[in-house]
Amino acid sequence: MISRAHIFFTLIAMVSVGAALWLAPCAAAQNFSFRNAPASAAEMKNPYKSASAAAVAGKKLYALNCAQCHGGNLQGIGPAPSLNRAPVKNAKPGELFWFITKGKLESGMPSWANLPQQQRWQIVTFLESQGNTKAAAK
Repeated sequence: MISRAHIFFTLIAMVSVGAALWLAPCAAAQNFSFRNAPASAAEMKNPYKSASAAAVAGKKLYALNCAQCHGGNLQGIGPAPSLNRAPVKNAKPGELFWFITKGKLESGMPSWANLPQQQRWQIVTFLESQGNTKAAAK
C-alpha cells in the first residue's frame, strides 16, 4: 500500500519539475542577447558614451550609411526594421556595435566592418542619443 507521505513527496517532485520547466523560458529571456551577440559583445563599453561630438558625427554617418534602409527617423523602410523597437532599445551598446560590424546578409543587413571602429561607435552613440538603448538611460 502506498503511504500518504509517498504520495505527498511524489506530488512535490512533480510540481517542482513542472515549475522548473515553466520557469526555464523566463530565465532564458533574462539572458537576452541582441541578434545572438556573444557575451563578450554585451560587455563592451561605448568609448564615446554621452559625447555630444560623437553623437553628431554618428548622426552624419547614420544618414550616409543607414538611413536609406532604416529611415531618417529610425522608422525602418521596407524590410529593414525600425530602430525604435524594443529589441534595439533593449540592446547593449556593445551588442549594437557587434551587429553593425557583423551584419546578417540573409536578412539584408550588410556588415559595416569596413567602417573604422571609431565610426561604428559613433553610430552607436547617435542611437543612444536618440534614447534608443538601455545604456542611454543609465
